[in-house]
Amino acid sequence: MTSETETITIRDRRFRPYLSGDAIRNAISHLAATINRDYADAERPLLLVTLNGAFVFAGELFRQLEGPFEVAFVKLGSYGAGMTSSGTVSVDVPMTAAVEGRDVLIAEDIVETGRTIDTLYHMLRERGARSVRVATLLLKPSVYYPQAEKARLLPIDYAAFETEPLFLVGYGMDYDGAGRNLGALYAVCDNE
Repeated sequence: MTSETETITIRDRRFRPYLSGDAIRNAISHLAATINRDYADAERPLLLVTLNGAFVFAGELFRQLEGPFEVAFVKLGSYGAGMTSSGTVSVDVPMTAAVEGRDVLIAEDIVETGRTIDTLYHMLRERGARSVRVATLLLKPSVYYPQAEKARLLPIDYAAFETEPLFLVGYGMDYDGAGRNLGALYAVCDNE
């Protein structure tokens, strides 16, 4: 078992502790309370989970959502090997539910440039979603908002944390396929 206070090595990189599991779970609970209030009158809201990174965050969030929430999945890809985005978004696994006439809440692990969210938003609107909102574990405002102003990207409705532009691993997010199972978040060490 990994201590949340020690640096760790994943593949060829060192990572330092960034956010504890307790801090993450508390933030998700606060997010769930706000979402429950906002969706109190929704008929069949759908939590659409982006795979693979958001599944841990979404699982924790979904357990705390009240009312008739359903869950579905989609897998969009924008990362190749390593720590950099490819700059293009591909649909690797199509949505597993119909969205026409429904209020859809996208669960995302991290919002950076907004390309994935923008692609998914347009897919949902084309398929007749009544409304689309975004809940993310992490938002990188210094990266996202300059892009949003240029491209008129979707507003981020619910963010558990805002973070500087770091490469993070754990709580569902990976580095070359490893580290998703960590119960806390770790940031790549600056000197790596």
